[in-house]
Amino acid sequence: MKLRFVTTITLVLCIAACSKKEYDLSDGLNKEMTLFEEEISIPIGSIGPLTLEYAMGSIGKIEGLGSIVAEYIKEDPDGTLYLEDKGDIYRNNIYEIEKEMGDVSENRTWSAGDQSGYVGGMVGMLGFINLMPCSQSLTISASNPLRVDVPASCSAAVGCSGASGSTSIPLDALNNVTLKKRTTEEIFSLSFPDDVSSTVSSITLSNLSLGMPANPTSKIADKTGDLFLAFSYYYKCGITVGEKFSFPLTNISTGQINLPLSKYELKKCEVELELENTIPMSVTIDNVRVLKPRESKSDEAVVDENITITSGITVAGGSPQKPTTTNIKLTVEAASGVIPDIPELLLDLKLNAQPDLGIVPLSTKQGVYVKSSSAKLSGGITIGRNE
Repeated sequence: MKLRFVTTITLVLCIAACSKKEYDLSDGLNKEMTLFEEEISIPIGSIGPLTLEYAMGSIGKIEGLGSIVAEYIKEDPDGTLYLEDKGDIYRNNIYEIEKEMGDVSENRTWSAGDQSGYVGGMVGMLGFINLMPCSQSLTISASNPLRVDVPASCSAAVGCSGASGSTSIPLDALNNVTLKKRTTEEIFSLSFPDDVSSTVSSITLSNLSLGMPANPTSKIADKTGDLFLAFSYYYKCGITVGEKFSFPLTNISTGQINLPLSKYELKKCEVELELENTIPMSVTIDNVRVLKPRESKSDEAVVDENITITSGITVAGGSPQKPTTTNIKLTVEAASGVIPDIPELLLDLKLNAQPDLGIVPLSTKQGVYVKSSSAKLSGGITIGRNE
């Protein structure tokens, strides 16, 4: 926040001084000059953004749930945040299957029974922090280590759970499939509509039957390689904000901002900002504190109690397609003396759901941007005292 207007104002005052007796320099040079006594407004320009990418780093530092959230939430190349989970629905070694079959002298249909895979990880915890899945997708793959195809039949379904309870969706396309020889390949995929808020919780293959060849172990393509006949799943979903979402973040540091204000000897400074928000949450900024300079990063942060900054500011939530604009005013004031250099700020944030936005997937590219800003400086700027 550089005050480049000082040079221009100084030049104007120097020209005016030529015709005013009180600035007559014939009796010596006064090395101290106050540029204004009341107040003046100046443009600052655009600043930012403070993005969710930065917030994710801060969340990861929170003990307990914060570190878990940061570990499981991942980022697509376009910045979209997502969760994923993968696992086996059925997996069995060919040698075990042959042993369980008993008589393997001829081709036969072998019953593997009811088999299920359960989606776990962070996905199941979304509801506890009032987040919801969106853009859900499910992929089923099959592995066959034999030199022959293996036909399979079952009654397949995907289980979903949500606030309204649990439901089961039939997957008829999986009822009769063929596991191609010597391959691991995708045999089924499903994308859910964005407005489906129930989370995929399980995939079930009921009454799974496999058409096994005679002496199946003799048909293994590579006995030093994969020996398992298997069905597996891969689940992925984006993340959106639930209606009751509320997440507090305390003692968030802005990092080094290094505002060189002490040389201007300001008593008070008002900053007016026009903020654009593309995060689908309202952001409340509270308890803003100025930190004293630290000699090293390992030093403990010490709040400068002499300096106060207005708090309790709320920025309305928006989206990249429909950003919201909020005008706010900050007041920085010294209780005694003048405002010193400000190396760093400490603040509390609270993220809340923004009503009527619809489903907006979270992305690290979303953030709060300062579109324009201006500063109203009070108390005069004194220059030259240390020259």
